[in-house]
Amino acid sequence: MSNKDLVRAPATSRQRSRRRWLPAAIAAALLIAVIAGGAWWLLAGRNSAADWDRIAALDLKAPAGDAFDEQTPWVMLHLTPARPNETNAISARLITRAGTPIASADPAPRITEITAQHLAPGTAPESLPLQPASSPDGAVAASLPPDGGGWWHLRVTVDGAAAPADYYVMLPDPNINGPGAVPKSDTSREAEAIYARGMAAMTSLQDVQFTQWMADGRGNGAISHHAVHAGGNGTPGGFIFKAAGGMEAIVIDSTRWVKLPGAPGWDEQDGALSVPPSEWGEEYQGATGFTLLSEETIDGERTQLVAFTVPEVTEPRRQIAAWYLWWVGADSGELRREAMISRLHYMRNDFSDFNEPFALEPPGAASTPETPATPLASTPVS
Repeated sequence: MSNKDLVRAPATSRQRSRRRWLPAAIAAALLIAVIAGGAWWLLAGRNSAADWDRIAALDLKAPAGDAFDEQTPWVMLHLTPARPNETNAISARLITRAGTPIASADPAPRITEITAQHLAPGTAPESLPLQPASSPDGAVAASLPPDGGGWWHLRVTVDGAAAPADYYVMLPDPNINGPGAVPKSDTSREAEAIYARGMAAMTSLQDVQFTQWMADGRGNGAISHHAVHAGGNGTPGGFIFKAAGGMEAIVIDSTRWVKLPGAPGWDEQDGALSVPPSEWGEEYQGATGFTLLSEETIDGERTQLVAFTVPEVTEPRRQIAAWYLWWVGADSGELRREAMISRLHYMRNDFSDFNEPFALEPPGAASTPETPATPLASTPVS
């Protein structure tokens, strides 16, 4: 199947994939952006078999700064065995977005710190002692001391980089240890109320932008920026999309324009689909196990972290299990950040520009803006 065929392909299977509310062109667009890395996982969504394939260790790559800047270093993080109450080995090395080692550059950037925070209430980040790794590529190694299960925040700081590389992981990791290894949690009414508030705010949005990081746990990953307009009141819905690496798309009503990396112009296509925020809540049907975790400040607002699970179901459609972490603004109620782990699927969304209108025009129109190259936000922990 060619790249163009992937963009034009019917979205029937992709609409059932996890993160189902994303515009239909996006799964294909991201697949094109990272297809050289074998990222079939983007199409492996809700209708996949419940008996997950296991991976031996977790390999996640993320940018240390602006992913749309070719000079930004990326960090490949390796974690094993990804189980609580055991010593977990961590290693980190620097690569380019394409995966080329950059430790031999002159001057060579270097990793200066790895911090870990168990996101239980009242916890704080802890700096881990670093040792040179056994590999010759400038990697560093650290150990995560035995501690409790649940969500963890790992942060890798790179000397001279615009921002650290951030990772949100779970112990036990379901892709290494199996989905049944993740214990179920009782629902907290307070946490469920915060989730409901965030859901109401998200599904009422008219305009919103977000930067999305996606990875498969095997070392493949992609970054994209999305600006979404719900439509209504005489205006068509749609979105502007840009992937780090050059893929771009504009969707207005049922028409989309796609520009592939290196292409001289835009390819206009019919039959596009844009899902408004009012329908995004369908992704979370059956959510349970709401748990209140720590707090974090994002864009100057204190947020409350809520963890929950969307469990596996088989009827009327197959839906594989997924574990979510939401950052809900204590004052605004806005969903400012989201992390998710499912079958060979790791994701983080950083939301911004809530209900701030933007120009949505066909390519070449005078008012069509360049999609901003927004890095994944790095914020201090309260």
